[in-house]
Amino acid sequence: LFYVANIIDYARVVTLYWAITGTGSTFAGWYTVSYILDAFDGYAARALNQESRLGYYLDMIIDRMSSCLCLHFAALAILSGETFVPPSCAWPCATMLRVCIVLVELAAHGTVMFLSEVLGVHQKQMGYDYAIVRKYLSDKRYLFWACVSFEGVGLGLIMNSAPLVLLGLPGFVFRAAAN
Repeated sequence: LFYVANIIDYARVVTLYWAITGTGSTFAGWYTVSYILDAFDGYAARALNQESRLGYYLDMIIDRMSSCLCLHFAALAILSGETFVPPSCAWPCATMLRVCIVLVELAAHGTVMFLSEVLGVHQKQMGYDYAIVRKYLSDKRYLFWACVSFEGVGLGLIMNSAPLVLLGLPGFVFRAAAN
């Protein structure tokens, strides 16, 4: 309950709360703090020999929560006209982000958790027949690029930064397809 990695995850929940109470740059700032903390929880658990099932689930659930929040607030920013997205494209873009919440964040990751827990299938054994999944799961560079890009697109929309969105779009599509 009070392993260092779990405490880091609790701090992530607090920073996500602070993020959703703000808008634009405030949201992005607190969200980024939470995202950076995510990079350390697993390392802390392994380094301190404090790995636990609670920690595994906390990390997975908070990861899903944070990505869903980012995509949701990006969709809201688009629909409210606070982004560079033209009004004629607002509804399709917001819908695409919400589809990603359901298909990528909830369905795909939920399936991974279910198969892992119920059938004992390791995450790296699922979908390994597909080159895109192999790249995503076996090479940390691709995983890092895809995850940062996925979040970067959402944050770019929230902050109305077209360069950030355009820079992150290839990784966003790669992560969505690999999941």
